[in-house]
Amino acid sequence: MKFKPLFITATNTNVGKTHTTLKLLEALSLQGLKVGVMKPIETGVEDIAHDANLLFETAKRYNPALEVLKLKDIVPYQFTLPAAPYVAKGKKKINLELLETAYAKIEELCDIVLIEGAGGLLVPIEDDLYMYDFIRLFNARTLLVGHGELGCINDVLLSLHLLDALGVDDYEWCINFKESRDNFDKITLPFFISLFGRVLSVQDNLDEIIKSLVPCRDIDMDVL
Repeated sequence: MKFKPLFITATNTNVGKTHTTLKLLEALSLQGLKVGVMKPIETGVEDIAHDANLLFETAKRYNPALEVLKLKDIVPYQFTLPAAPYVAKGKKKINLELLETAYAKIEELCDIVLIEGAGGLLVPIEDDLYMYDFIRLFNARTLLVGHGELGCINDVLLSLHLLDALGVDDYEWCINFKESRDNFDKITLPFFISLFGRVLSVQDNLDEIIKSLVPCRDIDMDVL
């Protein structure tokens, strides 16, 4: 059974996209799904694309069919400068057909592909291309990951308003707690509960996140 891909984005860089993608990869694999991974663009690459390589090596352990691919298939565009792709790529042009071809190679070997973005939704790639454009390019459901520190209310709401303004309605959002959540519960949780009624986190609610984004009656979430 094939599922729509998941595009994992965040409210900014260093929020936990790779960590979240790994957790989703492991959980979905344990449910018997053949999972693939893709990171269309990675910047700050010197010897190796660290995030994409971590995803790729982990995915191959669960889905050996991916062994026929190379890291370049997983991360077609790699740039040395740790900056937005618009800057890091210099004069190079991002070819969307190349990205679509790379995705098709991965998708053929999988039930579902997890696509990790770079930075946040408004990270520029070309004059007329932003990270959020990958949602439509890959026809993906979207998971927005927010941090749990002071300021996350503003960061999460800005990204959610952007998704709504873009007409993206097939999405979920969650918080990734990199540190203690005590401050979050005290200074942020009350507002989110008032506005949304609940807050999902990578640490506590991975099963609910997956149920929201990968609807499938055959998946037994009790083992997560």
